[in-house]
Amino acid sequence: MGKILEVNNLKTSFFTHLGEVQAVRGSSFTMNEGDILGIVGESGSGKSVTAMSIIKLVEDPGIIKEGSIIFNGKDLTKISENEMTEIRGSEIEMIFKD
Repeated sequence: MGKILEVNNLKTSFFTHLGEVQAVRGSSFTMNEGDILGIVGESGSGKSVTAMSIIKLVEDPGIIKEGSIIFNGKDLTKISENEMTEIRGSEIEMIFKD
């Protein structure tokens, strides 16, 4: 079974009038085909922002500041929104808690 997702040193922040809020501070993990990953933590610990970063749904004033998200050999942090739209929903998706 091959590697399908590799997140390396992911850092996502939100910039507000009060300054930078670091929502994800250097998260790293690898998933192989067939793996199941559970992300647990307290409310506000960055679980949803991590997942939203992976599928590039972080909206302004949030940005992925650093790191790489390699999905099937492609760095999602470096592809266009059009390319991501083709991948999102057909190859990778998020089940929202709401």
